[in-house]
Amino acid sequence: MSQTRALLESWQQQNPGLFRGLQQALSRAEGTWRGNAPGYNVLFGGGQFNDYSRHPDKVIKSPGGYASAAAGAYQFMPGTYQEVARQLGLKDFSPESQDLAMLYKVRQRLMPVGGLAALTKEGTLSPALQDYLAPEWASIPTAEGGSFYGQPVKRSSQVSAWFDEGARNASKGPAPTAAKPSTAQDKATGLLNKFINLLGITGALQQLGPQSSTQRPEFIDYSEKSTAPDPGAELLLDLYKTQRRDENIQQLAEEEAAVQLRRNQTAIQQAQAQLLAQALSSFGAPKSVI
Repeated sequence: MSQTRALLESWQQQNPGLFRGLQQALSRAEGTWRGNAPGYNVLFGGGQFNDYSRHPDKVIKSPGGYASAAAGAYQFMPGTYQEVARQLGLKDFSPESQDLAMLYKVRQRLMPVGGLAALTKEGTLSPALQDYLAPEWASIPTAEGGSFYGQPVKRSSQVSAWFDEGARNASKGPAPTAAKPSTAQDKATGLLNKFINLLGITGALQQLGPQSSTQRPEFIDYSEKSTAPDPGAELLLDLYKTQRRDENIQQLAEEEAAVQLRRNQTAIQQAQAQLLAQALSSFGAPKSVI
């Protein structure tokens, strides 16, 4: 995982209100807001697609005379999304990937004023910050109130209001999503919990410290107020970190869950060996029997 992606995920977790504000402001401005949630499967012009495995890359002509291959909640152009996907290691066009790509472009456009830290500091999507985002999203107004590309544009006061509404709603529950988490992950979670409970070593694992096999990135970002992921995270955190919200990527989720299960089983076996060694040592038994 790239350091930039780790930074974006960390910021998203630490600032749920600001993140949901961005979701609502940009999705509403781009005309993809559907049922109180971003329309992750919306094509330019209002049509829909069903395959989240990749960007649709389909040119649509609107009655107003415009033609575009923009798609998703934040209306990414194919070339733009492909470049962001390479930078972040995104493998699909799922809602989660679209959200990360959106944060990447917001951060990139705001870098002249400090990146996401500028949004954290202001606490709202002010007209000044909108001006920096206008070259990325044609529906966001410049400081002069028009579109950077001469297209229909929203009023800055309306964009700010959408952002503030989304930020307030974040305190009422989790950010809106397009689908439920993968069933495969739920099954893997239940199986792993039962396995650990049967072994009866949950408390021992906590005493021995985290056994996660996934190395968490350590980085320092001097332009933004960010915190690296907690190195003391519990053993199972990595298994649940990424929620898969579409049936098209269910097989990938199952494979990842299976790999993580095997890694956790190895860690548990190692913990058992340590506990058994300690127990035998207390009775004066030779450690060579382990």
